[in-house]
Amino acid sequence: MEKRLILAVALSILIIVSFQYFSAKVYPPETRNQKPENRDPRPSNLEPRTSTLDPRPSALEPSMPQEEETIVETERFRLVFSNLGGTIKAIGLKDFKSSDGKSPLELIKPSGPARCVFALDDPANKISPKTAYNLSREKNRIVYTAKTDSLEIIKEYKLHNSNNSIELQLKIKNKSDKSQELAYRITGGSDIVEPDIHAARFVEVASKVDGKVGKLKRSREARTTNPGIVSWTALKNKDFTIVLKPFTATKAVFCDDKNSGLLTGIEIEKSALPPLSFVEHKYLLYAGPADTKTLKSISPELEEVVDYGFFGGISKFLLGVLKFSYKVFHNWGVSIIVLSVLLNIVLFPLTNKSFKSMRKMQVIQPEMEKLKAQHKDNPQKMNKEVMELYKKHGVNPFSGCLPLLLQMPIFIALYQALSRSIDLKNASFLWIRDLSMPEAIKMPFTLPLVGNTINILPIFMAIAMVVQQKLSTASAGTYQTPEQKQQQQMMMVMMPIMFGFIFYNMPSGLVLYWFVNTMLTSAEQLLLLKSNK
Repeated sequence: MEKRLILAVALSILIIVSFQYFSAKVYPPETRNQKPENRDPRPSNLEPRTSTLDPRPSALEPSMPQEEETIVETERFRLVFSNLGGTIKAIGLKDFKSSDGKSPLELIKPSGPARCVFALDDPANKISPKTAYNLSREKNRIVYTAKTDSLEIIKEYKLHNSNNSIELQLKIKNKSDKSQELAYRITGGSDIVEPDIHAARFVEVASKVDGKVGKLKRSREARTTNPGIVSWTALKNKDFTIVLKPFTATKAVFCDDKNSGLLTGIEIEKSALPPLSFVEHKYLLYAGPADTKTLKSISPELEEVVDYGFFGGISKFLLGVLKFSYKVFHNWGVSIIVLSVLLNIVLFPLTNKSFKSMRKMQVIQPEMEKLKAQHKDNPQKMNKEVMELYKKHGVNPFSGCLPLLLQMPIFIALYQALSRSIDLKNASFLWIRDLSMPEAIKMPFTLPLVGNTINILPIFMAIAMVVQQKLSTASAGTYQTPEQKQQQQMMMVMMPIMFGFIFYNMPSGLVLYWFVNTMLTSAEQLLLLKSNK
C-alpha cells in the first residue's frame, strides 16, 4: 500500500474520531441520563379521557401553593398538567413504550414549575411560573385561568387525536386603569429524558431565527440567547424532539443549560398593554419522533428540525433507498445489506480503475527507484522525471485513493442517517435487537474496560478487514520495495484494530454496513486478482 493511500486512510479515521468527539463535547451526558418514572400507566378507551389525581402534598418549597395534577389522554399522548403555572409537566408518547414495555414513553421530566412546558415568567415579576391557576375542561380543550393584582392570564389548550401537536391560545388582560408594559418568556422543551448514555450525547437545542437554522452554543453563563424573529425552537435527542413554534412577534430564542438538563424557550417582544385591554398570542407545540415526514405534516418548515449534517443530501438519499428496500424485504437489516451491495456495484468501476492503476504503479516501481537514485540531489528534476514516467505508462497516482475517499462521505452520511432515523429504533436483525444502537449482548461475567456486555459485530468486521488487508498485500505482487512490504504488514495489524475500536460503540446498523462492504470489497479484490494474473 502506497504512502498516499495510508495518509488518506489516516485522515479519514481522524475525521471520524474528531466528529464523534465533537458531538460528545457539544452536549455531554452529565446528569441528563435520567430514568423516567412510571406514572399511572392505566390504559384508556376514551378519546380523550381526563381524570384528576387526588391532591397530594407538594414536594416544592412550603411557600408554594399546593400542586394539583390533571391527567389527559388522547390517541397520541398521555399528558400531565399542573395547576402551578397552568403548564404541562409530563408528556407520554403512546405510540412508543418505555423500558418496561407497557407504559407510554415519557419524553420530559422537568425539575420544577419554571421548567415545565408553556411556563411563563417576565423580568418585572408580574407573571410567575409558580402562580396557581384554576382549571376548567371541555372535550378536547383544557383551560387554565389565573388572576394577579393587575393581570388576568388565560391559557387555553387544544389537543388533537390525529397528530402529535398541541395548540396554546394565550390571552393576557390588563385589569387596571393604567397602561402596562408586557414582556414575557415562554418555555418550550426542557429536561428531555434519555434512555442510555449512548443516546445522551445527541441532546441539543436547535432553532430557526431570522430565516437561518442553527444550534445554540453553550456558554459559561446559564442562559444563551439568539435575538431575532423566531420561527421555531427545538429540544432534540437521538430519536425525539419537542418543538415550539410561535405565531406572534418575538424578541429572541433562549437556552438554559443547568445541571438538571437543557431548556429552550422564546422571549416575546416588549409591547404596551392599554388599560382594560388584552392581547392574544398563539403557539404550536410538537412532541414526538424526529421524523421529517411527520414534522412536515404539522408545518412545512418543521422538516428543518432534523439535521443530518454537512452531507445531509446524501443522508436523505440513502434513507430513501433504505425505505424503498424495506418496503420490498420488510427487514431493516436486509435493507442495509442491499444498500451496501448497490453502493459497491456503483463504485465498482472506480475500484477496478484503482486496482489497475495500483498494478501499473507496482510495475514501474523499479524504474521509479532508479530515478530516485539518479536524481537524489535534485528533487525538482526527480519529480519531473517521475511525472513523465507516469504519463508514459498512463498512471494516475491519485486514482488508488478514489474509492476510499468516496466511501468516507457515504459513511459519514449513513452514520448520521442511521443515528437520527426513528425508523431503525428497535428494528431487529438476527441477534441484533436494535440496529440504531450497539448490540450490547449481556455476558454472565464482567471484563475490564468492556463491562458485562459485548458487541460481536465489530469483532467480525475487524476479522473481515484482516482478510481484506491480506488480499491487498497479495495484489501488490512482487514489485514492492522492502519499505512498502513493512508498511503493508503494519497496516494489516493496525487498521483492523483501529477500525474495530472506532466502530465498537457505533450503531450496529452502521457496523453491519461496513462489515458487508468489507466482505464485498474483499470479493472484488479476489476477482480482480484472478482476472489479472
